[in-house]
Amino acid sequence: MRRIRRGARGLAVVVVLAGISSVVTPVLLAYAQTDFVESDPAVVQAREQLAGAQAAAHQAADALTQNEQERDATQQSIDEHVAQIQSLDQQRADLATQRDALRTVMRARAVALYRNGGTGGGLDAIVSSSSVLQAARRQALSDAAASSNARAASQLEHTRTQLAAVQNTLRDEQAQLDAQRARLDQLAASLEQRRSELEHLVAAANGALARARVIGALHAAGEPVMGPATLTASQLAGWVRSQGFSPRINADLTELAQIFLDEGRDENVRGDLAFAQSVIETGGFESAPANNYSGIGWCDSCAKGNTFPTPREGVRAQIQLLRQYADAGVTAVQLSHPVSPYLYGSDPANAVRRFDTFFARGWAPTWSDMGHGNWATDPNYSQKVIGVYRRMVTYSQSR
Repeated sequence: MRRIRRGARGLAVVVVLAGISSVVTPVLLAYAQTDFVESDPAVVQAREQLAGAQAAAHQAADALTQNEQERDATQQSIDEHVAQIQSLDQQRADLATQRDALRTVMRARAVALYRNGGTGGGLDAIVSSSSVLQAARRQALSDAAASSNARAASQLEHTRTQLAAVQNTLRDEQAQLDAQRARLDQLAASLEQRRSELEHLVAAANGALARARVIGALHAAGEPVMGPATLTASQLAGWVRSQGFSPRINADLTELAQIFLDEGRDENVRGDLAFAQSVIETGGFESAPANNYSGIGWCDSCAKGNTFPTPREGVRAQIQLLRQYADAGVTAVQLSHPVSPYLYGSDPANAVRRFDTFFARGWAPTWSDMGHGNWATDPNYSQKVIGVYRRMVTYSQSR
């Protein structure tokens, strides 16, 4: 597919006018109208309003995601506290049983000693006994019982100390659990508010998009996100190597480029431009943790990005998300592969629902529409990606 840059288009108009100055063709009128429309203050304002509305919606979505992550972390903390409380409660019950058993043993021994000679002091029994042998036996019994009782008393004291410590820990855990539950209630209320805000901002962005389309404020040309690739895997990989990058990836660079082309072909997304996007996101594939080649999940306020078990899974998630941005009507059933569980969730039904309800579907049909929250907050994001892609094309044409 041939693509002509705007500068080249303007040059073509000058050449034609110089050769046939007396003829005004419909094509020239189209060029003139495009230039006029794009310089119209209303068009400029519509574009600015659209970019601002989309950026605000994405910012709200990031805040909602951050809230959801905090909610999930709080719920996990609650579950851990509950499990710890249950364990401590069982430990407390076991220690209480052990304490009661020791008390019973010591009482039984005290009764036995009393029956066999009073206090068991030994000397009284020897003096009052008519039988020296019987007195000796009583003395031995008394000494053994005293020693056993001393051990039991020490063990009982240790058990009491353990029980007190467990009870104190139990109180602390319960207090933390109560605090976490109160925080979860706050987050639930905050989530509802953020969802409402997001719905309002998405509606505003869609309204701005509709107004921009009506007055022709959107680019009619550019680098579309969807369509066939024009570069080969060896050309893509060759350009990266020619730039002196040192890729740190879990695959051969040419094989990875082929995965981009294959996954792109399956979803009618331009895999070569997706590869160029990854060059920007990873610094020439020098930083691509967990097979994440496009910064998915690494929003400005998010704690961490998404992880993918294989290079193909990382590319597939990227391609599917690109199609969502480009194709306003896409649904999960139209995809060539199931929606990525590493991006949309491990539960298949919920993953499909999340894919089908993505709020920004169709907001970026061309790479010129990227940025301002569409994939990245950087307003120059699209120019960077397109710039890398065009340098790749130039490199390939020189080979």
